Amino acid sequence: QRRATLQNSPSQPSKMSAATSFAGLAATTRPAAAARRAPAVSTRATTAPGAEPASSGASHPQRRTPPSRADDVANNVEFPRRVALVLAAAGLVAPAAPAHAIGFAKELKKKAVSDEDYLSSAPFAFRAKPHDPVRYYDVQRGTGDKLEAGKTAVIHYTCRYRNLTAVSSREARTLGGNRTIAEPLEFKFGKLPSDYSRALVRKMVVGIGAEVRVDPELRELYVVNTVFDGPADRAGIKANDAIVSIDGVGDLANVAIADIGALLIGDAGTELVVEVKKGGERAAGVVEKITLVRESTAVVPKKRVVEVEGGGGLFTGATGPKPPAVVYVPEALEGMRVGGRRNIIVPADVGYADVGESEIPPGATFRLEVELLEVRTPAV
Repeated sequence: QRRATLQNSPSQPSKMSAATSFAGLAATTRPAAAARRAPAVSTRATTAPGAEPASSGASHPQRRTPPSRADDVANNVEFPRRVALVLAAAGLVAPAAPAHAIGFAKELKKKAVSDEDYLSSAPFAFRAKPHDPVRYYDVQRGTGDKLEAGKTAVIHYTCRYRNLTAVSSREARTLGGNRTIAEPLEFKFGKLPSDYSRALVRKMVVGIGAEVRVDPELRELYVVNTVFDGPADRAGIKANDAIVSIDGVGDLANVAIADIGALLIGDAGTELVVEVKKGGERAAGVVEKITLVRESTAVVPKKRVVEVEGGGGLFTGATGPKPPAVVYVPEALEGMRVGGRRNIIVPADVGYADVGESEIPPGATFRLEVELLEVRTPAV
């Protein structure tokens, strides 16, 4: 009878296929666990009080002690090794909790800055005239010393035009092997340099707004540069374009440069016709006939020389690239602290004006990135 009971007992697990679900497996094994916890029916004869127990050599096997509740807590079922491997391969085992690394909370995606995020500085005077505020955005607010008038500012700056680095103090000088070294800019904060405080004085000439020269080797009259927004610039005439004729006068390589100047200069409002070959004689371009109207234009200086002494004096960084004028405008950097980084939208008149610098063309608006490295108090 005991043998028959053990064979029909639900405690004996049946064979299961690998495709058996986890829920079905639990439903099948939980009754078996309950059966194991139920007390087994004794097959031994009952002895009277005081009588000797049955001999250990009886033919019936000794009853196995039922598992305690501590061995089977909360219906935890121990599966055979083969079943556990099948469950792991089928992905039924609960995944481990994700690890949370320390020190990697930095945002990977930069915040998109809209026009509404930019603030406006206070109005200021520039070249003896009132100037509108410039727009700026603090990328990072500094926590160090505040920049105040009379103190020396030490900054790094980068001018970006169409997302290209055009001018930067971080690449102030180029060494061998295309290596560059940084050269921070130092200046006295709080007062505009004298060169930017007085009105801009330029020599004015009535003409087409272009400087020309004769190339003795190529035997052609070519354009050296043009005045920003002058008649030649607006007509699309560029540097290195060759002028074939002026008002019907050709063979300009054999004409004296003074006579060429006389052909270009005249009364304001008068017209002249020039024939231009784009890119010079070396290019297989088509000669274009262009009608220009003479007007008063400023002569472009050969070299931009800015005197910054007498307020906002430049102490170091003189051998580096030329900073834009807005760097010295106190209102543009007002409120910055050491460690702060600020982006400024620079109009052309407080940038590189009608001359340009590096990849920044004349009259271009660009973005200036300023980082305040240090604030020094002058020694008493």
